[in-house]
Amino acid sequence: MEVELQQLAAILQQTLSPDKDAIKAAEQQLKVAAQQPGYCLKVLKLTATPIDESIRQSAAVNFKNVVKYRWVPSEADLYGGAQPLPDAEKVQIKQLLVSITLSTPQRVSAQLSEALSIICAYDFPAKWPELLPELASKLATDDLSVVRGVIQIANNVFKRFRGQPSSNNALAQELDMCQQLFLRPLHETTVKLSGLFPSLSAAGVASVEPLKQLLGCIRLSYRIFYSLCSMGLSEATEAELGFWMDEMHKMLTYENPALGEQDAEKESVLDGVKTAVCQTVDLLLEIDEETFKPFLQRFAASVWQVLMKVSQKPGQDNLTMAAIKFLNTIAKGVFSNLFAADGALQQICESIIVPNLRVRPEDEEMFEMNPTEYIRRDAEGGDSDTRRRAAADLVRSLTERFPAEISRLFTGYITAALADYTASPTTNWRSKDCAIYMVTALSVKGRTAAHGATSITQLVNLLDFFSAQVLPELQNPKINENPLLKADAVKFVTTFRSLLPKDACLASVPCLVALLGSEYCVVHSYAAICLERLLSLKEPGQKTLRFSPQDLGNHLQPLLERLFAGFKLPDSSENEYLMKAIMRVIVFVGPAIAPVSQVCLQRLAAMLVEVCRNPRNPSFNHYLFESVAALIRHGTAANPVSITQYEQALFPAFELVLQQDVQEFHPYVFQVFSQLIELRPAPLPQIYLQIFPPLLSPMFWERSGNVPALVRLLQAYLTKAGDEVVAGGHLVAVLGVFQKLIASRAHDHEGFYIINAIVESLPLQAYVQYLPSIWTLMFQRLSSTKTPKFCRFFCVFLALFVCKYGAAATAEQLDKVQAGIIYMLLQQVWLPTVPSIEGTDEEKLVTVAGVKLITELPGFGATGAQAALWVAVRKGLVDKVSGGGAAGSTQQEDDDADFEEMQGYSAAYARLANASKVERPVLAEIADPKKYVQDALARVGA
Repeated sequence: MEVELQQLAAILQQTLSPDKDAIKAAEQQLKVAAQQPGYCLKVLKLTATPIDESIRQSAAVNFKNVVKYRWVPSEADLYGGAQPLPDAEKVQIKQLLVSITLSTPQRVSAQLSEALSIICAYDFPAKWPELLPELASKLATDDLSVVRGVIQIANNVFKRFRGQPSSNNALAQELDMCQQLFLRPLHETTVKLSGLFPSLSAAGVASVEPLKQLLGCIRLSYRIFYSLCSMGLSEATEAELGFWMDEMHKMLTYENPALGEQDAEKESVLDGVKTAVCQTVDLLLEIDEETFKPFLQRFAASVWQVLMKVSQKPGQDNLTMAAIKFLNTIAKGVFSNLFAADGALQQICESIIVPNLRVRPEDEEMFEMNPTEYIRRDAEGGDSDTRRRAAADLVRSLTERFPAEISRLFTGYITAALADYTASPTTNWRSKDCAIYMVTALSVKGRTAAHGATSITQLVNLLDFFSAQVLPELQNPKINENPLLKADAVKFVTTFRSLLPKDACLASVPCLVALLGSEYCVVHSYAAICLERLLSLKEPGQKTLRFSPQDLGNHLQPLLERLFAGFKLPDSSENEYLMKAIMRVIVFVGPAIAPVSQVCLQRLAAMLVEVCRNPRNPSFNHYLFESVAALIRHGTAANPVSITQYEQALFPAFELVLQQDVQEFHPYVFQVFSQLIELRPAPLPQIYLQIFPPLLSPMFWERSGNVPALVRLLQAYLTKAGDEVVAGGHLVAVLGVFQKLIASRAHDHEGFYIINAIVESLPLQAYVQYLPSIWTLMFQRLSSTKTPKFCRFFCVFLALFVCKYGAAATAEQLDKVQAGIIYMLLQQVWLPTVPSIEGTDEEKLVTVAGVKLITELPGFGATGAQAALWVAVRKGLVDKVSGGGAAGSTQQEDDDADFEEMQGYSAAYARLANASKVERPVLAEIADPKKYVQDALARVGA
């Protein structure tokens, strides 16, 4: 082994040490080594070296990460210092990667295969045309392990076509090329695999492992065919359809008890193959019913038989769901009359739907032992991968096609289930659980995330069922009795919250508050979810909330007490649903939170300190900071002088975050700091001025996720303590940050936010000496890497400067860089860009600045050397205020997301909606920009 590879292996071995300091030192060594030419290629070669497998696996992970961040670095990665891999090194890597992936142990090859998929996302097929021919050539072997490796790689490559619309012409052309190069080798390989099947299948127990390996290859070949058909059937795939359907039907009907799994949780390899068959025929039926018609009858019958034989074991969940989905696709399509045969609907309901709507022992175990996973699967919007959801979807489709018959059948099932429960509630509670699910499946026609069910069938009287069956469960004072039924009842209210009368929902509120005290995590989590969604519910088609703070009445204090107490319950020390509900309550009651704000503040501050020591749950942490921000926002609105109390309570946690470098919390802390500063009158207390210098440390600015929050914080300081920033000698450092940001296409707009704040907040003499350098930095970007976004922000900055200091003073400052450059900027940047500028404030600025340019700029008028340019600027101004401009004007790339969707943090910026900046009015003295333009043009006779 080469000396360099030996050294690299030693460092990677050190990363596996139990000593944290040794790991940190090794990671730093790798970071330095990664900057050396050829590093990625060396790591790849190390994975193929016959040394300890754990080192090879570590090398493969490192290789994958280097590929991920440096093959084609994102703007954010470039900002963080990532260097793109040289093209020559990329070529060598691609020449070696397939062979090495196929020759390494499975744990190593799995990482390399992921890296290959990342490369394909950028380079295949245009920059890697050799890949498919190389894969096809390697299929010509009898070594099943090699075949499996090749088709595993191919499967990963072709996944890009799944779920893509046929209207994507560029991708469709790539797919056509892939079919031409790989469909025939795949066919031949599948024939070869199929030829091995009879002998291995007949060999008995001795051949089980080889048979499993063979079936694993067959499953992958089916998944590749699925991918190649995903955008629609082509002539090539249609010509192959008969062969593939015969092969798949053979596997769908094959039985071999020896291939079953001992572990009930694990899917058997044969079930995996059958699942792939069901997914493929479901796809084919969806995309081309007519072409699939010759195969429909036999597959429908065989899938039905599969469902008759599957057990309730979790290991068969995927097969069951895929099979039910295929039947659902039939029910929704033109061949739904298949279910019209005598007794067919009754059989499918009683043998397939109802059994899969029933709760299983495994579900009950998950409810108690793994509540987080149960909620993920079962809660509204999160149950897409369960048998119950698949069965409920089939009920809905059949209800649309056969409403009378389905209603008759399910009325009987529901009545029988409730009678069974009534006969013995203690032992037959599962019957009522099933009845509630059947009612939900039968009733819901449409739903949205914001409103739950929005339309229902008329097959069940929803209010009667709620009053007779759901409300009594909620009102039962024994909150820990029949917990699964309690969860069902709460979920029923959550699902139908938009359609139940307001009084019915309000009647549920005290029950939900009580259930927050249930010792079962699912129950108190569901109660929190339901309350949060009730309080955020808006009237259909309106912006007004359905409920008002007055509707909570005397429930506010016990509600908050129960929510905070919930964190002491089992499995809920960091329950994100409880925390989101706390945030929602604070937002819902607004300034009326004041009487309990200090109690809430102390609780939240203590929790902040706790999670800062060991951040574990991103969603919980996000809503914790949202709750803090909401409390500051509404608590100080009711009592502005209380801001000091918020600072005293929160600063210890914030200090902990900064001192211990809790990186994932930095953006949150910076946003809350900004919020506090913006709410404070000037001058700022000394504590804030002491914090300011460290904020300019490069360490903070190297992390892309920190940048938006830090920029906003700088804006707040410049607005409230601009003189102190200048007097402290910090302006040069602030401009250094501006220089770093303006050079990044990912963050150049953030740089403009800083320079805009300087112009808005500081007197000209404070920064006039730096203006030539500021302009020069902008001009360098305009000449080197000009983008539409940069041009828009540049024009807004130029407009801001013109509005504040006038056109003549602006031209004077620009002349210090290059005489007359303002005319070049107007011609080459202003005129093409202004039509695409959007936003009330931005449009107002460029409109007013446009007036000043054509009326105040010396020597710029309807006559003279720049007359044509003046006419163009004037026309652009008139077009702008009259609603003209670019047809496809571009929206800001950084549109804000509603905090409903902000569930956690990542390397990216996680905005706190409740800490949002209150924007100051721009040019408040000009109420009507259009009239301002008309008056100005009239004055100059233009």
